[in-house]
Amino acid sequence: MDLAKKLGWRRREFVIDKNKVTFREVISLLRDLENIISGDINEFIILVNGVNIKLLNGLDTEIAIDAVIDIFPPAAGGIGFS
Repeated sequence: MDLAKKLGWRRREFVIDKNKVTFREVISLLRDLENIISGDINEFIILVNGVNIKLLNGLDTEIAIDAVIDIFPPAAGGIGFS
């Protein structure tokens, strides 16, 4: 799956006006991405600052203000945003 082609973008940058936010809240702001990965999030490799969220708190992983999130589908074609 080429995630970037499916979404129509490869990178997103945005600011969230909250002190604390979870990965779940971040993807809820990106409806196109949420619709694709919500089916089975375990099919994707999701890194926050290079660490797999499965090793952190999963969807409830807190995202720092300067965090970089990378999402990779089972094959090539991942995207990144910060």
